Amino acid sequence: MITLSRDCGNMEGVLRCIAILSCFCLALSTKVPVLLWSSSRSFADLPQSNGGQTVVSSDFSNQYLKPLTTGNNGNLVVFVQDKLSLQDFTQHADVYNPESNGGVFKNVKGFMDELSSLSLPSVHLPGLAIDDIIKTFEGKVHHVKDQDASKIDFDSKLPNLVIVKLTSISDSPNEEEGFRKNDETIGRVVKQLAKRGVKYSALYTATSSKAAESNKVRTRRGLLSVGADNSGTFIEYANGTLYNSSCILLYVRSINIGNSTQLNDPKSFTMTNHSCVDNITASLAFTYTNNSKIIMTMSLIMTVSNVSGYWSINNTKVTWNGGNHPMKLKKVSAPWGFSYHCSSLEKLVAINSTDNFTMSLEGFQLQPFDVMDYKFSDGWDCVPFFSEVIWMGLIATLAFVLILLFGFSMLASVTTQDRFDDPKGKTITVNVNE
Repeated sequence: MITLSRDCGNMEGVLRCIAILSCFCLALSTKVPVLLWSSSRSFADLPQSNGGQTVVSSDFSNQYLKPLTTGNNGNLVVFVQDKLSLQDFTQHADVYNPESNGGVFKNVKGFMDELSSLSLPSVHLPGLAIDDIIKTFEGKVHHVKDQDASKIDFDSKLPNLVIVKLTSISDSPNEEEGFRKNDETIGRVVKQLAKRGVKYSALYTATSSKAAESNKVRTRRGLLSVGADNSGTFIEYANGTLYNSSCILLYVRSINIGNSTQLNDPKSFTMTNHSCVDNITASLAFTYTNNSKIIMTMSLIMTVSNVSGYWSINNTKVTWNGGNHPMKLKKVSAPWGFSYHCSSLEKLVAINSTDNFTMSLEGFQLQPFDVMDYKFSDGWDCVPFFSEVIWMGLIATLAFVLILLFGFSMLASVTTQDRFDDPKGKTITVNVNE
């Protein structure tokens, strides 16, 4: 466990800068290019993306995916891989050669040139929008196995959604060769559809613009770092209680009810429910027993926002001594890929204003999504960027600057006399009225 001192202002500033830069890099990794082409329709009715503009996930779903999956020609083929960025096209598509055939993206370039096409340079989390459209799709969904579209049973009376999961680029020994194989797969599937006379629109994208790091070389700084344990049970760890599973990590040193009761015995925690759905929704429920009697039950439901890319706790329920207390934990939120950490999460109150139930969590850390190697990712701390110490420093500095400005203004207002006594002339006299 790594302990970070909050009294060290310089170290705190360095860590905050690192966190900001990490979040900036994370934000960039969630913006992925999307290429669209169609053999049956024009894209003139779809919004055009301007340079530098990012299409958020919800707009991508409503303004692009839904129009392509409705109507008589609502057959959409989605080619998705783990990593794709504009830099990949620059590096591997031979873009600086005016006579280039597209490099490793030969088939994709051919379809974009020959058919009606549209390119979106930056779409925020397109994978989430695709997952949403799969859940709400009113037609027939086909998941292509072995990258063979010849066996797809298309329904002529309903729209069809075809999901083709391409080979992982991060797992390929050579990135260029990985893109080449995926391009060949796209060409083969599209030609099979054309041979069958299927009218379709196609989409090529990825879940991220950055390849996942290899497990062998991946190292992540976390406030807690633990070994693999897929049992999904509570264990004692670092003077606290840790719930360690493949998709949800939870650590708490103590749960305090009111001002007197502390729940901190790891052996008294028992998991009752645990679920993770497509990296969009996760839930965890557990109980705390005392002398074989359940005295507390707590359930958490976490979701990811398609717009901001942050995950948060949307629903929290606590049962204490037979009473139900829905809680407010909206401030427990972090960017995708980060864990949320708070040394002391205090003054948690019930949603009902007449309910006097209060709770606090000591040494709290939670990560419900993107868990890698059973370890917490970088911590998104509950301490705001402008903490009390920073405000005190800024106010003191501002007061010092104001004092200096006042002093300099006083010095600047001092003037020298412009008349002097002449010993040979008349003495200067100043009349004073009494």
